[in-house]
Amino acid sequence: MSDAPQNKPAPKISMAKKPSSAAVNPSGGSDKPDRPAAVPIPRTIQLATAAVIGEIVFTLAHALAARGFTSQLLQLMKHANDTAKKPVKNFDAVKQLADYRTGLLVQGLVICVAMVILGLSLRRARGASGARWAILIVLVLTAQSNGPFAVFPISGYPGTLQVLRSLIGVSSIALIVCLLLPESMRYFRACKAATRPEGAPARSGLGALFGPRGAGASRGGALGARTATRGGGLGARGAARAKADAAGAAEAEAIRPSDGPRGRAKAKGRADADAVAKGAALARTRAKASKSRRTPETS
Repeated sequence: MSDAPQNKPAPKISMAKKPSSAAVNPSGGSDKPDRPAAVPIPRTIQLATAAVIGEIVFTLAHALAARGFTSQLLQLMKHANDTAKKPVKNFDAVKQLADYRTGLLVQGLVICVAMVILGLSLRRARGASGARWAILIVLVLTAQSNGPFAVFPISGYPGTLQVLRSLIGVSSIALIVCLLLPESMRYFRACKAATRPEGAPARSGLGALFGPRGAGASRGGALGARTATRGGGLGARGAARAKADAAGAAEAEAIRPSDGPRGRAKAKGRADADAVAKGAALARTRAKASKSRRTPETS
């Protein structure tokens, strides 16, 4: 035997590709949550996005243009102080104008950043509904400077700045109108439906008060069942009342808007007839119960 070291075979390098996720998970599922289905963006949301862009452009233009027109703005601020109910003594118009310009620029930048974020969210199914309310809140809070009231002129304000303010007001009004149009409302409802998990019930809200009676009937059925469960220990009177409540809830469940007007009328007629019959039965039950209580006293 030789003492020479034996050469070990080199490990084989596999050129095969790693199994894809589809091979690991034959069902085609993924560990990541499913993305919401794409909702087509209607024309009204396109116009609302254009109004958001106009709001941003005119706000920045107004804040930057206010760096000029120094003499007119100083005269306007002095006039405003002189005509005030309690004018400020030793009024420094220069400092007041500097503060006005700084506040106008800072507020404009904050509003523009917020509008960019909300405008992008408005076109996504996951954040469209929240972005709509956030935009309306921003426009209400800044109604005087960046909202609908900006269309009204300010006496003595420079003409160029007044035109930019009016354009800001027109953009905000157009944005509000576009968000409240029926086509936009349908888009927001579709976005909610697309982001709702499969099988999850719709969240109740003020819209449930004006929705179909099926949802309310299902809640009434559950209430009737709970009442029937509690009525087990209340004697014959409580049990009969709980039974009548459960029957009424079942009758309400049977009346569906999808049955058509004729079907609803027939179902309502049957429900009324059954309600009269059950009321008569309940009255007889109460009469028998009261008679059974009086019998030992008379004897």
